[in-house]
Amino acid sequence: MLSFQTRLRPNEEEVAAKVMDGEAILINLSSGIYYSMDKVGGVIWELIEKRCSLEEIREAISGRYNVSPQQAQEDVERLTNELLQEKLVLESDDAAPSGESPLPNQQNGELYESPQLNIYRDMGALLALDPPMPGLEATPWKESEEEPLK
Repeated sequence: MLSFQTRLRPNEEEVAAKVMDGEAILINLSSGIYYSMDKVGGVIWELIEKRCSLEEIREAISGRYNVSPQQAQEDVERLTNELLQEKLVLESDDAAPSGESPLPNQQNGELYESPQLNIYRDMGALLALDPPMPGLEATPWKESEEEPLK
């Protein structure tokens, strides 16, 4: 069971993710399943990437949107449990960097829509024919620790 002090992190070993125009797009590279979360879900994903605790996420959401802290808490718990179940995030011991605001451009009173994790399983069968495993560590969009060839 997650506590409000729990911090999550993206499962970077198996998941590619990007937030564009407020929508989080996630692809589980080992299963071929892809996901989306827009509006509030995209903000929650950005906060997970910053290693915010579930309590910090709840506070940021209830401070930015026109939603009660209780509703924000229920929605954060539900969404993070779905993300854990789909193996998109892992529990983390890392703390958010100090001095960094958890949520940029906070605008109190924005319209709130309960965050949803949309799941698209149609690519799973395609990737089952030619799975990207093993060798996910060599994916081209990840930064290499080695020096580039000259």
